[in-house]
Amino acid sequence: MASDVKILKMITGEEVMARISNSGGLITLDNPMMLQAIPQQTTGQMGVALIPWLMSGKSTKLTISEDHVIALDDPQDQAEKNYLAQVTGLTL
Repeated sequence: MASDVKILKMITGEEVMARISNSGGLITLDNPMMLQAIPQQTTGQMGVALIPWLMSGKSTKLTISEDHVIALDDPQDQAEKNYLAQVTGLTL
């Protein structure tokens, strides 16, 4: 079963994870979260955090033009589980 959760690389360089649907050159993002690299204090290595793509926005669904996306891919399994846990509050 294919998931509707995708990773989008935006023309701005941001990586966004969201449930998506496409229609007529537009992509609707449901609960978009941006992947943000953060240093791990204990190891010094880089980790990844999911943060809201629009910090102050009211909407959970946003529509963008396909022209603003340069790449689209399926997320890694653990990344998808983390995303779904964060947006639904359920641990998978």
